[in-house]
Amino acid sequence: MWILMISLLTEIPYPNQPDWESIDNDYSTGGALVDVDLDGDPDFITGNGNDMAQNRNKVYYNYNDTLQHIAGWQSSDVGYNAHISLGDINYDGYPDLAVANYGDPYTPQDDKFYYNLSGNFQANSSWHPKDRDNSFACAFGDMDGDGDLDLAVACGEAYGDSAQKAKVYLNNNGILDTLPVWQSNIVSYFYDVSWVDIDQDGDLDLGLAAELGPNLIYRNTNGILESTPYWQSAQSLNTLKLAFGDIDNDGDLDMVCANNGQLGGQSNCQLYLNTGTNLSTTPSWTSQNLTYYSCVALGDVDQDGDLDIAAGGWWESVKVFENTGGTFPTTPSWQWSPSSPYYLVCENISFGDVDNTQPVSITNEPHLITPTKRVFYLNNRWIKNITRVRRASGDLTRDQYCFSYIDGWVSIKNIISQTETIWVDYTFSKNLDLIVTNWDQSRGNFLFLNTMSPYVSENVENSIEKISIFPNPNKGSFSIQTSYSDILIKIFDVSGRLIKKQNGKDVRIDKDGIYFIQIYDKTKLLHSAKIIVMTK
Repeated sequence: MWILMISLLTEIPYPNQPDWESIDNDYSTGGALVDVDLDGDPDFITGNGNDMAQNRNKVYYNYNDTLQHIAGWQSSDVGYNAHISLGDINYDGYPDLAVANYGDPYTPQDDKFYYNLSGNFQANSSWHPKDRDNSFACAFGDMDGDGDLDLAVACGEAYGDSAQKAKVYLNNNGILDTLPVWQSNIVSYFYDVSWVDIDQDGDLDLGLAAELGPNLIYRNTNGILESTPYWQSAQSLNTLKLAFGDIDNDGDLDMVCANNGQLGGQSNCQLYLNTGTNLSTTPSWTSQNLTYYSCVALGDVDQDGDLDIAAGGWWESVKVFENTGGTFPTTPSWQWSPSSPYYLVCENISFGDVDNTQPVSITNEPHLITPTKRVFYLNNRWIKNITRVRRASGDLTRDQYCFSYIDGWVSIKNIISQTETIWVDYTFSKNLDLIVTNWDQSRGNFLFLNTMSPYVSENVENSIEKISIFPNPNKGSFSIQTSYSDILIKIFDVSGRLIKKQNGKDVRIDKDGIYFIQIYDKTKLLHSAKIIVMTK
C-alpha cells in the first residue's frame, strides 16, 4: 500500500490525453473552476473573444461530476472578452462574474460584470465603468478592508501602442463604482493583475504584469494603494500572467510569471522568491526558453505538500514543473500538446476537483487577526466554498468577510478592537484536475483529470494549524512544532520503504536523500510532506 502511494507521489498524475474537450468554437481566454450554482462541484466559466472576434462568455455546468461539452449558459452580449474573476460582491453566497474587455484590437471597450441570480448569471452585463480601456485581466480583492470585494483591472494594449493605467473600482453595498478610486501612477501595457499580501502586514497589495515594462507591486497602506510601486522587477519581462504562492514553504508569498517573447525578450517562466516582506528583484529559477509562454498557475498536483507550477503558451504544450523542496527542473515534468501544436494556444490554467474524487471539508480552522491585520491565508487554496466564519461572540455575516477562490485569502471587515481568533469552515479541492482555455477555434478547451488515487479521507478539525512547517530542505535534524502532546511520526524512503517510526517531536535522518514524512495523532493523519535531506 505504501509503496503504491509513494510511487504515485513521484510522478505528475495527469494522463497523456485530455479527458474532456468543449466543442464550442470560441477564442477562449479567461477561465475558472468555481461552483456557480452551489451544488457542491466546480463549474467551468470562460471569457471569450480576445482580440480576434466578439464572442459570448460561457458556463459549462458540472452535472454528475462531468462538465457539459456545450455551455449551459452564455451571455446575450458579445465582446472581445479576455480574463475573468469570480467572487460574491453582494453577499448572497453566489459567485458573481467580472470580465475584462480587450478591444478590437485597438479600440477601448467596456469591462463587464454579471450578477449571479441563484445559479445563473445575468444575460447582459449590468455594470460599465465610465472610462473605457483595453483591459486584458481583472481581479476581485478587498482593497479598503471593509470585508467586500473591490475590482482591479489591468489595462493597456501593446500591439496598438496604447499604454494605460491600471485601476481599482470600489464595491459599495454590492454595487461597483463606475469611476476608479485608484489608478497607477505608471502607464504601461498591463496584462495581468493579482491581489496578494506580499509584505505580510495583513492587507492586500496589488501585483501587475506588464508587456514592454517591469512588473510592479503597489503596497496597501491603511486601505489605499500607494501612489508609487513598492517593488518592481529589475528587467522588463513582457509578462502576460502572474501567480503568487508559498513556493519554498517558508511562510511568505513568492511570485511566478509567464514571460512572452513575441514583442521582444525571452519566453520563459520565472520564480521570484520573497525575502520576508518583499520580492527579490531577480529570479531564482528560470524555465527553458520556448516559443511564447502565456499563462501560469500554482497547485499541489502530486499532493506532496508543496506547490507545483503549471504553464502553457501559444502553439506549445501545457506543462507542469514539479516542486522538489522549493526547486524546479528547467524542463517540464509533464506536458501535453495535440497532434499539431497549432491547435493549442493556452491562455489560462485552472485547478479544481471536477470529478469530486477527493472532496475535503475543513472545520474550525483557526486564524489570529488583529485590528490592523485582518487578511489571512487559509491552509489550502483552490477553495470550493466557505460555509462558516465565526469569532468567539458568534458567526460573521456574509457582508463581514470576503475571500479568494484561487489563492485562499480571507479578508475580515473592521469589526474588532483587539486580537481575536477567527474559525473558518470550508471545502477545497485536494485532487487537482487541470483545465486550460484554448484560443484556437479549431479545437476546444481541455481538461485533464488527476489520476492520483486518494489515500486519505479527510475531515480535519483544528489539525493543520497545529503543526508548523519544518525546514525543507533540511540537514536531517529538526523538531516538529505542534500543540499535540503525543504524536507518531513515520518516515519512508523514496522506494516506499518505512525506515523510521517513532513517538516524539525530534527527527534525525543521517543520510542525504528524498523522504516522505507522515505525522499522526494516534491513528489520525495530521500532515504529510515530501522532504529533502542534505546533511552537508
